[in-house]
Amino acid sequence: MRIELNKDLDKDVYLNFYNVVVGGVNFGEKITNDHPEINPENYNKYIEDFYIKHKPELLTVLADTQLCFMEIKDVLLTELENYFGKLEGISKYSCFLLIFDCNPRYLEEGYFQVYYKRSYAMRKEVIAHELTHFVFYNFCHKLGLENDQKLWELSEIFNVLFLNIESIQKNIGAEELLFYPDLQDKLLLIKKIWQKGLPAKDFILKSLARLG
Repeated sequence: MRIELNKDLDKDVYLNFYNVVVGGVNFGEKITNDHPEINPENYNKYIEDFYIKHKPELLTVLADTQLCFMEIKDVLLTELENYFGKLEGISKYSCFLLIFDCNPRYLEEGYFQVYYKRSYAMRKEVIAHELTHFVFYNFCHKLGLENDQKLWELSEIFNVLFLNIESIQKNIGAEELLFYPDLQDKLLLIKKIWQKGLPAKDFILKSLARLG
């Protein structure tokens, strides 16, 4: 999996997230807290200057993040394959570091981003989180399910349940927590279905029915 820098993608992320609130998370506030001087008028120059000023740091974190992936990939992919069956297209995915604390993913394009200031363990967590999303959505699309609000909610809930499997936790070293507080009650609901140990298809269909 490619792990690279991409300042132009950071510019797109800023424009897409500087005033966005999703699931109880204020992404614009998170950006401003970390970069109080950025705004929609100066973001292009700000990001260009940031990459020049922080280049050594960004390159160091980049190399470090490549090690993050190497440490988790075997266990993560094994557990994903055990649950979903044979995996397809994992090698096509890409990861880019990001200077904003947003960590977005792009399902159609096949790439995601990791906030560069996260700790080593938390960068492993984000990589595992996003790769799990890709596999989850690929499986759901094969079932003919549409990428709607319910499927998004279940994808976030599923990650909390799946990535806290003991073998994965031991490898990542960071508990998978629910990122969107508005989904807490639904997590408790779906956890009861997860505990039945159903196959992936049955779990997903039953969970979506409950979320409906």
